[in-house]
Amino acid sequence: MTRQTRVHDAFSLVEVTLALGVAAISLLVIFSLLPIGLQTNQRAIEQTASADILSAVTADLRATPVTNPRGGAATSTQFSISIPAAGSTGTITLFFNSAGQSATSLQSDSRYRMTATFVSNGGGAKTATFADLKVTWPAGAAIANAQGSAEMFAAFDRN
Repeated sequence: MTRQTRVHDAFSLVEVTLALGVAAISLLVIFSLLPIGLQTNQRAIEQTASADILSAVTADLRATPVTNPRGGAATSTQFSISIPAAGSTGTITLFFNSAGQSATSLQSDSRYRMTATFVSNGGGAKTATFADLKVTWPAGAAIANAQGSAEMFAAFDRN
């Protein structure tokens, strides 16, 4: 008497259990990396927005008409930033919301604080206007406690 064995073309319980374990670990790793990816994306958005704000403010300051006589105080056209006369200093603070609209005071929807500090250029009619531009976020936090910042130094030949 011979014994007949059946050949099954199916997965065994051990193979199914191992496959489910590997799939569960893979999903766990993917879901644990998701918050890190979202956080990195948020930081990239904030850095891009701050660079856009710096670019817009710089373009506005560059487009400010030259005063007559040269070296006088002026006001930028788009953001109404007061540019001090040659040899003077001054600090201007603007607040920006997520749509890029500015305000001179902190609003409920403000996300970014832009501080323009005009550095003395030594005076004279032929010297450049120096500005230290800094964007920090969130807007309501003190500059020292900001979560992030972007800063640039600019020289404008408007004198």
